[in-house]
Amino acid sequence: MKKYFERKAEKRKEFNNDLHRHMVNEYHEFDDDSSFTGSIHRPWMDIKALFFGDGDETILEESIRGVKAVVDEYSDVLDDNNLPVNSAQLIREQKNDIESDLLQNKNMEDIRA
Repeated sequence: MKKYFERKAEKRKEFNNDLHRHMVNEYHEFDDDSSFTGSIHRPWMDIKALFFGDGDETILEESIRGVKAVVDEYSDVLDDNNLPVNSAQLIREQKNDIESDLLQNKNMEDIRA
């Protein structure tokens, strides 16, 4: 499980980098203090930290909670009707990937139960 979550944390880091590049390329600026980009990576880092003391069940519960929060953040951004099409497409693709992870985490939790 540790390797799985390490891969997911790395993937979220890539998402942050992709969003950063997109914002710089499209808008020639980017707010490095953005709560959105931080919020999509932070839960995975929190989950990685759990490996130093908590059991698998706690890790899975925390991952599900964190991923749900990330999906909510993406949904909030996508609800903005003024979002340019290409920005919305990138965010939607990332959200779909994260929702897939959520299902996988829930399945892992069901198997462990």
